[in-house]
Amino acid sequence: MGSMDSRGFGRRREGGGLARFLKALQAFPAGGEAGIWIRMPIKLGDMLMALPSVFTVKETWERLAEDRGIKLRFTLTGKAPIDLFKESTPQIFAACMVDGQTPFRNSPFGIRKFWGKDRPLAVINFSKSDRIKVAAWMAGVPVRAGIADGSFNWCYHFSEPYEKGILSHRVFRYLPITRWLAGPNVSLRFETLAPNRYGGTSIMGLLEDLGWDGGPYVVFGAYPNQQNPERHWLPRDQPWIHLAQLALRDGITPVLVGGPEHRRDLERLAAASGCLCLAGRTELPQLMALLANAIGTIAVDTGIAHLAAATGKPTVVIFGHGLEYWDLPCGPKVIALRGNPSTRIRRTPGNPPCPHGALPPAGSLPNAPGASSTA
Repeated sequence: MGSMDSRGFGRRREGGGLARFLKALQAFPAGGEAGIWIRMPIKLGDMLMALPSVFTVKETWERLAEDRGIKLRFTLTGKAPIDLFKESTPQIFAACMVDGQTPFRNSPFGIRKFWGKDRPLAVINFSKSDRIKVAAWMAGVPVRAGIADGSFNWCYHFSEPYEKGILSHRVFRYLPITRWLAGPNVSLRFETLAPNRYGGTSIMGLLEDLGWDGGPYVVFGAYPNQQNPERHWLPRDQPWIHLAQLALRDGITPVLVGGPEHRRDLERLAAASGCLCLAGRTELPQLMALLANAIGTIAVDTGIAHLAAATGKPTVVIFGHGLEYWDLPCGPKVIALRGNPSTRIRRTPGNPPCPHGALPPAGSLPNAPGASSTA
């Protein structure tokens, strides 16, 4: 059946995942359409960190499927933010199954019944959800892999810890699964989320209603989530007021964004700084459209920073409590600063300088030999 590794996680290794996938392709009718189901993590930042692995597996598998005349249909499942990925990258994700909006009961039996005779060729689980891994095992899905931080890990052909696994940048914590699925020498790749596909462009009209003149603007993600108050850039308001003054001096409109829980405070900050304020007024596609059309974003370590980085636009992330060494957002134009950006960046003792750019460069993180990126 399975075995226990030294960390106490159940792990099954039944040959390479790429070999299993090739075997499944050979048994599939040529000219048909085969399903690949991917369960994404719960948090938005973690979803974005999993995307390089998804892109890498997708590129490898589609090339192999094309040789046999088989089309792969990638279905994404998870919490509501996955709708954004379906909208912005339809060439990757053909369908999205949002929790609570699925045509099947939210249970392994419901998923198994929904598949019927048309079971997917593979199920990849980047979350702790047990439902999809059990459903995949019951259906006999040929390729089953995922993180090993939940239960029922014996349902997998291959699993790897995430939370207690490789202590490195979060992108690389998925690397063992990625290499089992796509080959031992594969390198992670990243694609920016194409800004011309966002359906939230109505946000530009809302910006005009607030007084925007149509010129360049910069987005400020000034406040962290309420559950992470330690991520404030202190003193809390003064740095943003100063940045807004610098932007306005150069003819750039500063725009504040945030959740409804921060709307009152951000409106007060807007009045003090001359910023426009969209706090609590944007749906996720609108926020992505806003970030994608800005000249850049400056934000504390929150989901806003991750979203901005993923659009490929210049993004500056202000770190306080978190470690940029592990959490730097993925994007081709990202830099991290700690505290006051006018002072020298402080390093965490024992860690090398924080990685900048699309993904941490090869060899810069522990336990990630040969990892690389292409932006």
